[in-house]
Amino acid sequence: MFLRPAPILGLFLALGFGLLPVGAQSIDQMPLAPPPDLPPPVVMPLETPKGALEAPPAPAPAAPAPPASATATFKSVAPPASDVILPDRLTLESRPALIAHGKGEWEKAYDQIRDAVSKLKTTAEKSKLDVTGYPLTIFVETSETGFTYDIMLPIAAAPTSPLSDLGSDMRIGETIAGKAIRFVHLASYDEIDGAYEQITAYLDAKDIVVKDAFIEEYLIFGEKSNSPETTINILVQPKK
Repeated sequence: MFLRPAPILGLFLALGFGLLPVGAQSIDQMPLAPPPDLPPPVVMPLETPKGALEAPPAPAPAAPAPPASATATFKSVAPPASDVILPDRLTLESRPALIAHGKGEWEKAYDQIRDAVSKLKTTAEKSKLDVTGYPLTIFVETSETGFTYDIMLPIAAAPTSPLSDLGSDMRIGETIAGKAIRFVHLASYDEIDGAYEQITAYLDAKDIVVKDAFIEEYLIFGEKSNSPETTINILVQPKK
C-alpha cells in the first residue's frame, strides 16, 4: 500500500533657382493676366489653441519583446496533462542532473524544497550548467515527522571535469528511470495531502504495489505553500 505521511500543519507541501532664358520678357513687359481663382482665405483664430501648430509628438518606440520564458524550452518527464487521460502510465528516461541530498520536516517541507531548488539553480548558473528541465524531488525515506530527499535539476549534459563550486550536499547524477504512473496536482501545496489520499485509494483499488520512494515534478512552483497556481506531477513507480 502506498502512503505518504501527512504533515502536521498541512504545509507540503509578460529648390533650386530658375534663370530667365535669353529674349524672355521681364516682368515689367509682360501683359497682366487675370488673377487665377484662389481658394478662400484661411481665417486663423486670434488665439491659436495650445499645441495646434506644434509638430505631433513622435510615436513612442515599441517596447522590446520580453525575453522568452526560461522555462519555454524545459522538458518535462511526462507529456502535458491536457494531452492524456489521468492517471497515465509512462516510462521515465534518465537524464543528467544536479542533485542535492538532505533531510526535511513535513511542517517546513515546502519552504525547504524551494530553498534547496534555489541553491541548485544558483550553483548551476555559477557552474555554467544548462538547466533543461523542471525541478524534481525524490522522497527517498519518510517518517511521521520528516523525510530524506534528493532534489534534482535536470541539465543538458554532465560536466566533463569535476566542479569546484559544489557543496558537500550536492553531486552530479541522473534522474530516476523506469516505468511510472503519473498523477497531476492542480492546487496549492497545502492541499497536496488530499491528492495523496486519492492516489493511495486508486492504487489500493487497482491492487498496485509501488516503490516506497515517490517523485514530485514542479511544473509551476508557487511562491507560497498556499499559491493556487501550483502544478505538480506526482509519479509513483510500480514494483512490477
